[in-house]
Amino acid sequence: MTHAPVPPRRRSAGDRRAQLVAIGLELLPTTPVQELTIDEVARRAGISRSLLFHYFASKRDYYTAVTRAAADVLLEHLAPRPGLPADEQATGMLERYVGWVETYRDAHLSFVRGAAAGDPWVAGIYEETREALVDLTLTALELPDDARRRQLVRAWFAFTEDLVIQWVREPTMERAELVALLRGFLTSLLDA
Repeated sequence: MTHAPVPPRRRSAGDRRAQLVAIGLELLPTTPVQELTIDEVARRAGISRSLLFHYFASKRDYYTAVTRAAADVLLEHLAPRPGLPADEQATGMLERYVGWVETYRDAHLSFVRGAAAGDPWVAGIYEETREALVDLTLTALELPDDARRRQLVRAWFAFTEDLVIQWVREPTMERAELVALLRGFLTSLLDA
């Protein structure tokens, strides 16, 4: 007895949106978000360009969804690991951050520069991400959350971001030295 082939199941709108964002995330290691082409994303999803715009009203909406998803992945990647002492938490977070920038250098640089250039859709996500990173750091170091510490950690992140981006482009020290320098600088700031 032969059975008629089962037609492929249609994806729900949420599943399709998630698929399209996942494709954008897959492309980020080699392509900054603003350079993702809608045609390439649609091709990889096996849909038409016009169908992609059924799920995202504009390119900017799509880019925003991919940027937000990348920021969420970054936060998850840097999150403190349960059971480790505070000092190891901070060092581990720094190690993972350096690895992130090494892997996603162009995309990360695009994210940072887009925020600095005042692009409102990038700047909002960037600020939310930076505040979440401050929260993660204070939690990892088991420090009280107050305005002074938040300001110092936020400034340390700006320094860390810039130095790591430069170091990935032109390593002037060993990776372990970089992490130790950044960790020491954070300790000095918070102890001042």
